[in-house]
Amino acid sequence: MTGGADDRQLIGDLSREVVGRLAPWELPLFEPHSRAYFANPDGVAPDEGDKARSLGFDAGQAVALITPVVLPVVAEVVGFVTREVLKSAREESPALIGDLVRRLFKGFRPAAGAEGPVVPLEPPPLTRKQLARVREIAFEKARRLELPEDRAALLADALVGGLATAGD
Repeated sequence: MTGGADDRQLIGDLSREVVGRLAPWELPLFEPHSRAYFANPDGVAPDEGDKARSLGFDAGQAVALITPVVLPVVAEVVGFVTREVLKSAREESPALIGDLVRRLFKGFRPAAGAEGPVVPLEPPPLTRKQLARVREIAFEKARRLELPEDRAALLADALVGGLATAGD
């Protein structure tokens, strides 16, 4: 991704949606975590003890929050998907560019009814292999940020599910 305002908006919107689906009771925490994350995206997420103490629990009583982990996980997944789309665009660009150029000159060609390939308006869906990689990236990032395994799996599955059903 380019790191611009559009990227921030996409990452923020996707993250808020994931929190709303997986832990709606954490939505009041989302905005402060979002501001903190975007102020320092490379910052280290607080450890479980810090999170627990900030909520008034002892470290042993902590319930793992998804909110502090969602933004960096989604950012990493968006980065991967962006790289995959760019790779696909590089492979498809010559044919698409050729088709666009032919369309520009269609007034000079006889109307045979065959316009050639149509430029797709929707991005192609991710392949099973790409979706598996998204899950792996999301799960590994969540675990590195100390989200418990079951919550990391839930987060990874939610992201893959959203990508797999996009456009349905």
